[in-house]
Amino acid sequence: MTNGDRNWREYNVHGSQDDVEDQPTDIFASSNADDAYETIQYDIGDNLIINIRSEKDYDKSTGMSVWTGSEVMCTYLKQHSDVINKKKVLELGAGCGLCGLVCRIAFQAKSVLITDGDHQVMKNLRYNVELNGLPLADAANSSSSKHATIACPQLIWGKNHAIDFEKQYGKQDVIIATDCVYITQSVYPLFETAYELLNKAGLFLFVNSYPWVCPTENILKIANEYGFVSSDDELWYTDTDEKRKNPVHVFRRRKEE
Repeated sequence: MTNGDRNWREYNVHGSQDDVEDQPTDIFASSNADDAYETIQYDIGDNLIINIRSEKDYDKSTGMSVWTGSEVMCTYLKQHSDVINKKKVLELGAGCGLCGLVCRIAFQAKSVLITDGDHQVMKNLRYNVELNGLPLADAANSSSSKHATIACPQLIWGKNHAIDFEKQYGKQDVIIATDCVYITQSVYPLFETAYELLNKAGLFLFVNSYPWVCPTENILKIANEYGFVSSDDELWYTDTDEKRKNPVHVFRRRKEE
């Protein structure tokens, strides 16, 4: 491992590693073979291209592939670039890092922290940042990374991890999370993290394009428990989402009475 990352894998959110390894298919297995990867090019307009290396098959680690939610979020951000411009942005469960890279390259965010918890995913995430010609700050060095334009520190969700993270990187203006929860159990630490790291007036932008895996009603209920509300008036859909399946939720902190 590099950059001082902890030996944490995505399956740890379930409990013990043994529980996962007993399953017939290990969706968290990651391949190091060169032919397991492909590079996808995203044309985001204005002659800007973002290159993303991902695994070809979705049956690998969930963080090693580009999922629908990140593409939906990028379309939203393109139409709402003012949300990102000159803001401090944090992407949670970033996987391949598409959204964070779009924020940095296309929409001139003040700073971007592209994070994941899985240390194997972090290797590919940092690779993608450098693939796009961006200087990557040393996430272990707070004196350099705190003021950097872009950094990829490891962030394991949960209150205590978030408090430590906030000491080094401060509060954020915008938090982004897409297709990074697939069991209700993982939603609690997600919102714990957002609660600790988001500015009082900040926005938490969220997409869950697989609600049959983690029901939207469960997510909204847990969000409310942590003081986050999302108005139906602000739900946003792409023009191609005719069945209204993949909205962008704009969460804000509930106003104190």
